Amino acid sequence: MMDRLGALNAFMRAAETRSFVATGRDLGISASAVGKAIARLEERLGVRLLHRSTRSMTLTAEGTTFLDHCRRIFDEVDAAEAMLFQASDKPSGVLRVSLPIAGMLLMPVIAAFMKTWPDIRMDIDFTDRMVAVIEEGFDAVIRTGEIADTRLMHRKLGVFRHRIVASPAYLA
Repeated sequence: MMDRLGALNAFMRAAETRSFVATGRDLGISASAVGKAIARLEERLGVRLLHRSTRSMTLTAEGTTFLDHCRRIFDEVDAAEAMLFQASDKPSGVLRVSLPIAGMLLMPVIAAFMKTWPDIRMDIDFTDRMVAVIEEGFDAVIRTGEIADTRLMHRKLGVFRHRIVASPAYLA
C-alpha cells in the first residue's frame, strides 16, 4: 500500500511540475526512479497517464481524471491527519483510574486535572485490591510495591516509609 501511495504521489507531482527531474528533486529520488514508478503505475492500471516526449510531458484524458481522484485521496489523508492532530492537541474522552482508598488524599490534584482538561471525564475506582490493569480496562493505576505485570509501563511517583504511630497515652 505504501508503494502505491508513493507512486500516486510521484504521479501527482510529475503531473503538476511536468518534469521528472523536478519531481525527483522534490521527493529526494532520481528522475529515473520517478519515471519507473509512474511506468509501473501505468502498467498496473493498464492505462497511459502521461504523454511523454523529450521536450514535454502532458496528461492524457485518463491521467487528468486520475489526477483529480489522487488529489481528493491526498486531501482526505491531510484532513485525517489534521483531525488527529487537533484531537491530540485537546484530549477528551474517559480516563479510567484506580487509586488506593488512601488516594482520596489526591482529590485536590484530581480536581486541578479536571479543571485543566474539562473534556476528559474521570472514572475513578478507589480500592486497595491489586487490579488487573489491562483486563479491567484501566488507563492508569497508582499502587505501591513491585510491578508483577511486565506488559505495563510504570513510573515511580515517590517513596514512603511505613511507621506505626500512636499517642503517648495509648503507648503508656
